[in-house]
Amino acid sequence: MNSIRPAACYHSDFVTRAASYIRTDPKSELPTREEQRAAIESHAIENGYEIVASYEDLDAPGRLLYHRPGIKAAIDNIKEAEDWEVLIVAHPRCISDDDSALHEFVHKFSLYNNRLECPIRGWEDLLDAMKTYRREMSRR
Repeated sequence: MNSIRPAACYHSDFVTRAASYIRTDPKSELPTREEQRAAIESHAIENGYEIVASYEDLDAPGRLLYHRPGIKAAIDNIKEAEDWEVLIVAHPRCISDDDSALHEFVHKFSLYNNRLECPIRGWEDLLDAMKTYRREMSRR
């Protein structure tokens, strides 16, 4: 009988570390907190992401990014702590109701080699839209 155990395998598949961001709005135009959480968790599972951090801004208006503590904490993380590389939202409007603010946010994430994703729009689509927007703005 062989009593030698096989060595433990510590090089299992790489898991992408992700964070979730939930924003509800005072007018209830966004999905509920529970609906957003379900969409985010489903997206994470489908893509093999491990959610390691969560940020929330409940009943927060949608235009001004930097007046929300949850989104500010997420931005601070990509600049300093680097605990995760993908921020998952249920819908792009959960970041901002304003396209220019969303594009600014995507641009900031691209500078730090992070990604924003949601079930209806992947990173490449968001990145392409931001680049198109920036080109149009530079022509004005």
